Amino acid sequence: MPRVISFRGIRYNPEKIDDLAAVVTPPYDVIDSTAQKKYYEKSPYNVIRLEFGYQFPEDNEENNRYTRAAHDYREWLENEVLIRESKPAFYLYEQEFSLDAVNYIRTGFFARVQLEEFSKGGILPHEETLLNPKADRFALMSACGANFSPIFAFYVDPELTLDQEFDKVKNSQQPEISLTDEVGEKHRIWVMDDPQLQQKVDSVFKEKELYIADGHHRYETALEFYRKNSEKYKAAGYILMYLVNACDPGLVILPTHRIVHSLSSFDLSNFLKELEKFFVVEKISGTAKLEAVLKEQQEAGKTAFVMGTKEKALYLLVLKDPAKMRELSAGRSVAWCSLDAAVLQTLVFQQLLGLTPDSIAKQENISYTRDTEAALNALSQDAQLVFLLNPTKISQIMAVAASGDKMPQKSTYFYPKLLTGFVINDLNL
Repeated sequence: MPRVISFRGIRYNPEKIDDLAAVVTPPYDVIDSTAQKKYYEKSPYNVIRLEFGYQFPEDNEENNRYTRAAHDYREWLENEVLIRESKPAFYLYEQEFSLDAVNYIRTGFFARVQLEEFSKGGILPHEETLLNPKADRFALMSACGANFSPIFAFYVDPELTLDQEFDKVKNSQQPEISLTDEVGEKHRIWVMDDPQLQQKVDSVFKEKELYIADGHHRYETALEFYRKNSEKYKAAGYILMYLVNACDPGLVILPTHRIVHSLSSFDLSNFLKELEKFFVVEKISGTAKLEAVLKEQQEAGKTAFVMGTKEKALYLLVLKDPAKMRELSAGRSVAWCSLDAAVLQTLVFQQLLGLTPDSIAKQENISYTRDTEAALNALSQDAQLVFLLNPTKISQIMAVAASGDKMPQKSTYFYPKLLTGFVINDLNL
């Protein structure tokens, strides 16, 4: 199994940066151009300049977003805007947030994790990746020699071994960092530099798999970077990772809904008839609590979706025969065939709507949102159909990963996202 070790992280110097909230950001892949501009304007030292810098028409090989990130990173280190931890540490990270009027606290920690090929079975992916994001992240790593944002992974420890250690830290120390972000979520960081903690971490992870929750592109990029740069960078064989116990009560997965658009020659009445090949189709009231309707089906062990149409009608679709899904998914595991997102993609998008796996991957006719209201409102605009899904369960992610399969795109949304900028992993150290 891959080693999980402490490291001398790079952090913002509190003597130079008095408002840490002004220099951290959400992950780069959820930042649009408007948000990017906002973070640029918040501070000349905002981590956006390292992680997701501006691109300009005149950019060239010598001057581009990656070379500018490398220049800023080196300059901030030289000017001690960023400083290196005095000794190796793990970084305990607590996020406090609310969802549907329920309060949650999720507790995990930042560490260096030894890279290994997926074929070894110690680190398991669950989603497919695309080429363009990997090329972008590889260019950034090559220019800067650092991980600015962490991979998000989970492990399974019902005994809560490390969680008990974390509680001791939280009860005996004030957090090194405490801030409230722009959406009201609270973030707290403790620096854990007790050498004995490494022994406890070793004992927990010596026989545990790590499941990648978020950051598949960055992990595959790091593997490729290591293959090409293992001699140049001392720590290229390790990557910055956030680890959380799957048994943590704050580990929340939200559904990602599908919005279908730009279908040529789409006939709704015919499509409704075609759906009956695979699903029990029931029209439901517009006042129904849709999440509750879906949850009831999931708890009964059924695969179901709520479908919205342009005519403002809502339908509950319940899979008739799971065996039909397995029949049409040759080479796929039973775990994969049981996924709501896989059933929707295979039976509805491919079989009935005629979309190809390539067009789905390129998002030519499908967009995604985790917001139910936004999905339904899209029907007043360009959307032709909307499909609301149940959230994927942790047990399903583990089963698919263990089988060697990968889920369809946007099958999971771990909430909340991790902030970028709390700790950096420099591959030269």
